[in-house]
Amino acid sequence: MITMYGADWCGDCIRAKRFFADNGIAYEYVDLIETPEGTDVVLERNGGVQKIPVIIFPDDSHLTEPSNAELEAKMASVPHVAERVEEGRFELLIDGVVVSFASYTQQGDNVVIPHVETAPQHRGNGRAGQLMEGVLEVLRFSDRTITPLCPFAAGHIRKNPQHHDLLTQRA
Repeated sequence: MITMYGADWCGDCIRAKRFFADNGIAYEYVDLIETPEGTDVVLERNGGVQKIPVIIFPDDSHLTEPSNAELEAKMASVPHVAERVEEGRFELLIDGVVVSFASYTQQGDNVVIPHVETAPQHRGNGRAGQLMEGVLEVLRFSDRTITPLCPFAAGHIRKNPQHHDLLTQRA
């Protein structure tokens, strides 16, 4: 998961939030006003300097006060799941290439997933599972539930009890 440490009054934080929203990228936001202990992370990552936002990526690298171009370049190199609302799908991107996707329809706060697919050259190496973990993370942070009609999606959730609370019906 991507984690951003910032404050709502910070222009760079507002811009970074907009970048993530515009690109359908899930992230956890730590508001330093509401969670002042997050300042320790900011100071540690910045060598004692208090600059925000600090954005930490799944590979444990970070960017401080990044431009949109820097965020775009970083996201191209970090495997992540993006939600493409207009297309009704979640995509696992690696090096900027879609390697797996889950199509969905939205029914209120519930996401119905009828199909998960991985590109043939990426099958057999856990990419669909990586996609599902990202999808479930996005749903958890956006307070949505899931109805997995796809046998793969249902099986993934069935094998991972930590996600059972996201189910709208037993899979």
